Amino acid sequence: MIKAITSAQNPWLKDVVSLQEKAKNRRSAGKFTVEGLNEIRLAIKAGLHLLDIAINPKKMDWEGLNEALELSSLPSGVQQLELNDVAWAKVVMKETGQNALAVFALPKSTPHWNPQPGEFYLIVESVEKPGNLGALLRSADAAGASGVVLCDERIDGFHPQVIRNSVGTTFTVPLFVLSATEVWEVVQARKVDLFTTFMESSVSLWETDLSGCVAMLVGTEHQGVSDFWRSKGKNINIPMFGSVDSLNVSVAASILLYEAKRQRELAVR
Repeated sequence: MIKAITSAQNPWLKDVVSLQEKAKNRRSAGKFTVEGLNEIRLAIKAGLHLLDIAINPKKMDWEGLNEALELSSLPSGVQQLELNDVAWAKVVMKETGQNALAVFALPKSTPHWNPQPGEFYLIVESVEKPGNLGALLRSADAAGASGVVLCDERIDGFHPQVIRNSVGTTFTVPLFVLSATEVWEVVQARKVDLFTTFMESSVSLWETDLSGCVAMLVGTEHQGVSDFWRSKGKNINIPMFGSVDSLNVSVAASILLYEAKRQRELAVR
């Protein structure tokens, strides 16, 4: 049975807005929202439990939705909702064109980080901007990274803007959440080559061997990597040839990731 929602005061809409606003609301409810056809498709493909899915029938029909999600039909038990323009505008960022909004159950646990020989990871310390985290996940997916480690998490991977900016790669890249102390313990125990991005006594990325089991650490835009990591890794830098001396963190991380991937590709030729 399909449920119609025509009021912006509908309780389901209020619950969705609550999930979109705060991580603590998502954790308390055990649910999160996903907007976008590609993003929903990737979440389903990753095995996440779909609870509700909503469309604006003026812009999308159910047959077209299933086709976009590469499904013959929606999983049994999924609540289907149709929102009018007023209700739709309250819960989506993209009001025009074909789109959908879904509610999924949060995973009951986060994966354990257990790096293996030859793998390469991006460690992201205390990232504060969801747009940056989304871009970092997208770059990690594109470069074929083994995973992303959220160190001293400030933004969760299920923030709606993270999901949107990552174009759904939140669900394709293994994501690990640890404290700085826990990350350091794993690095030591698993003999991971840690590369930090302090500028002092740093070596050019172009002169660095990234072919082993490596983890590359980036920090926040305004502070960089915290002092906890001083003397714990090998400092590398990205050569700069213009007037500025730094890059956006997502751009810098992309360069590091692709250099690690490039070295691996050369090694198998």
